[in-house]
Amino acid sequence: VADKILESFNEPLSLRQGDVFVSTSIGVATYQKHVSSNADDLLRHADTAMYRAKDAGRNCVAIFDESMLERVTQRLAVETALYRALERRELRLVHQPIVDIELGDVVGFEALMRWTRDDGSIISPAEFIPIAEETGIIVPIGAWALIEALTHLRGWIDAGICPETASMSVNVSPRQLHDPQFVTVVTEALASSGIPAEQLWLEVTESVMITEPTQALASLHRLNALGVRIAIDDFGTGYSSLSLLQRFPIQCIKIDRAFVNDVVTEPATQNIVRTIIAMAIAMGADIVAEGVETTEQLAQLTSLHCHRAQGYLFSRPVHVDDVPRVVKFIEDPTNWREITGRS
Repeated sequence: VADKILESFNEPLSLRQGDVFVSTSIGVATYQKHVSSNADDLLRHADTAMYRAKDAGRNCVAIFDESMLERVTQRLAVETALYRALERRELRLVHQPIVDIELGDVVGFEALMRWTRDDGSIISPAEFIPIAEETGIIVPIGAWALIEALTHLRGWIDAGICPETASMSVNVSPRQLHDPQFVTVVTEALASSGIPAEQLWLEVTESVMITEPTQALASLHRLNALGVRIAIDDFGTGYSSLSLLQRFPIQCIKIDRAFVNDVVTEPATQNIVRTIIAMAIAMGADIVAEGVETTEQLAQLTSLHCHRAQGYLFSRPVHVDDVPRVVKFIEDPTNWREITGRS
């Protein structure tokens, strides 16, 4: 029956505006005594399976099993704990340096969120960030992360650990861009920390441009008018068109680690990276390669005229207290030669 329903949606719906294709996600549950005690349980399990079909790429069928129930229970526990994580001070920021490849200087940082619960268990960002976005908790958490990151940068600049022009990159979700108070939150964070607007980089993914172009465009233009700079994160994985990219106020493109991984071994990937860099130059945008792990990758990126990079080759994301030590290590000429393999 489910397959027949799916098949029926293969044909377009004819509307006055033209043909429209619609996909459907189907969840199926069957009555089992040890799992379902009433009709409400059965409907809830079918609903759970339907969301699994969505997660699997949509336009397909998923059949409920008990493992799904375990995952739903786990998700609910994470969601409930996340509401209290901020006030319990379980959340913290770690920072990964962004390096000028030619000079060997640390020119900025990317702030990344981590969550360690009271019981010592660590929740992966891949697990809790999507939940935070879906529930809206990302709005207060994101506001906290913004002021925390800029305060950290202010402290490092004042202590002479990094140059006065050092930047701070903070990831921003579509949910935050929808928040009418977000521009005010950014303005207040800049004023509180004393960091100039142009030293704050807000990172958004290509998906923002695809799924919410109108809302995102309005918010990003307002932020850009303040002097804040906008970076496209994980570039090359979101299938955005060049015409769409032109409409957005983009000052930095970050090359996704998937391309960096293959840039040494795959000629096709080298050509893609070369094209991305050429496009960034034509747009007048900075370029940063993410996920650099080997000296060979660094050498290849340098030959392709990429000037900035971050990744495990230089440093993993580190606790705020470890940043001074890491910056000093990277910028030591002897260590830099060892990191890059240059004589």
